[in-house]
Amino acid sequence: MVKSMKSLNISKIAKNFGTLIGYIILLIAFTILAPGRFMTVSNMIGILRQIAMLGTISIGLTFVMITKRSDLSIGYSTSFLGIFVAALMVNAGMNIWVAALLTIILGALIGLINGTIISYLGVPDFIGSLGVGYVVAGINQAYTKGHPVSNLPESFGIFGSQRLFDVLPNAVVIMIIVLLVSYVILRHTRLGRYIYAVGDNEEATLMSGINTKKTVVWSYVFCGIACAVTAIMLTSRLGSAHPQAAEDYLLNAIAAVWLGSTAFKDGEPNLAGTVLGALIIGTMANGLTIMNVSYYYQDIATGLIILLAVIITSIQRQNKK
Repeated sequence: MVKSMKSLNISKIAKNFGTLIGYIILLIAFTILAPGRFMTVSNMIGILRQIAMLGTISIGLTFVMITKRSDLSIGYSTSFLGIFVAALMVNAGMNIWVAALLTIILGALIGLINGTIISYLGVPDFIGSLGVGYVVAGINQAYTKGHPVSNLPESFGIFGSQRLFDVLPNAVVIMIIVLLVSYVILRHTRLGRYIYAVGDNEEATLMSGINTKKTVVWSYVFCGIACAVTAIMLTSRLGSAHPQAAEDYLLNAIAAVWLGSTAFKDGEPNLAGTVLGALIIGTMANGLTIMNVSYYYQDIATGLIILLAVIITSIQRQNKK
């Protein structure tokens, strides 16, 4: 009896914290393989700064993926929103705070369009969000002709390139704020409970009188806002806006959420897991770069991690059923 209880406890720990344990093992491995270079305060802060944008956009995507849907427009939207905020400041001479606010509003609008097309018009999320992404990318290219927008105000660096007390990057602080706000929404509001309910059983949620379509639309709005915040941070950090600056974030964000789905919950997207997933991706890239591993092999490693996460999540969901 005692033996079976111990076995059950070990199994439960491995199930709920296996991904976290795997990340700790990853940290130990890079510390051994790159002594004196990887496990330093400056490098740890560097990893946090590196994943700040990925973490923020992945948190937004988590809202959508909790409802068992996806948003393939996030990379295109974030690139477009970066151009938008830069153009407002450089070409329209707008104050950085007003430009940032208008960018967040536009991000919410893109999310609203995505959610309406998918939820109310019944277009599959894969096709609907991809279509919106292509439209946004087309507008972006038509406006920029493929050229970046430069000469941003120096004060705009507050969102991405500056540090709090000259230690912690402001981008990391912004990511933490987004995380805390998202946690409050998902865990301590009626809307958050509805979002989880839609993901658990949409039909039963609808039968209980909850407007599931409106709930799904809100999840896309939050995702659009996260894209806007990411665009502001990324543009600030780069010092200019590039038409395709954030298109790589799509696959990495999906990977972060899938990785997070293997942590803390039985194959379900969750905020803590998403941040852990972003940390795994960022740490892997950082460690391999320090070890002078070619980025070709970094892509292979990331791909294998994604496949492993998807397999584990699928197994968890089958067992849950």
